[in-house]
Amino acid sequence: MRILVSMFCGWMVWASFVTWRLTHPEVAVLAGIVSVFVCEATIHRAERKGLQRERMQLRQQLNLSAHNINQLQESLSNVQAELHRRDIIGTPAARELLKRQEEAMNAQSSALEDRTSRQDRMFVAMERLLALQTEQTASIQQNLAELLTQLASEPRQHVTMTDSVLVQNREEERMRRQYRRMSDEFIAELFD
Repeated sequence: MRILVSMFCGWMVWASFVTWRLTHPEVAVLAGIVSVFVCEATIHRAERKGLQRERMQLRQQLNLSAHNINQLQESLSNVQAELHRRDIIGTPAARELLKRQEEAMNAQSSALEDRTSRQDRMFVAMERLLALQTEQTASIQQNLAELLTQLASEPRQHVTMTDSVLVQNREEERMRRQYRRMSDEFIAELFD
């Protein structure tokens, strides 16, 4: 496009020289060729100045981008240094905290296991005590039934409570002692 504009400019110069008959046709052709070069140089200079302006703008943008990149790199190195410093300071404290938490969890689990084992022992002892008490109650009821049967079969006119207490006294005393001894053992097991 630019060459066409330059050629049109040279043709116009040649046509004006030929039309007005200012010089010989050879000079008119030479003037047309010179005008083509002059027009081309002018257009070229204008384009060159436009490219130089664009280059300056791009250089300014590049300098601004380089400045921004340098600031970002500086900020990044500051952040990395701060993180490294915090890591150096915080790591022992964090490890100590984790160690204490682990110790606390171990203590809690052992206390829970101990409590569970004590409760299990207490339940077993209570079951034994309940079984013994059930057994003693059944024995006492059987002895009372036998006593009533014996008293009913003996010919007496007057039955007193002292007779039944005297008859039952030795057996009942033995049962009480056995019950007391088992109760004491159970209580001792609970508080051990």
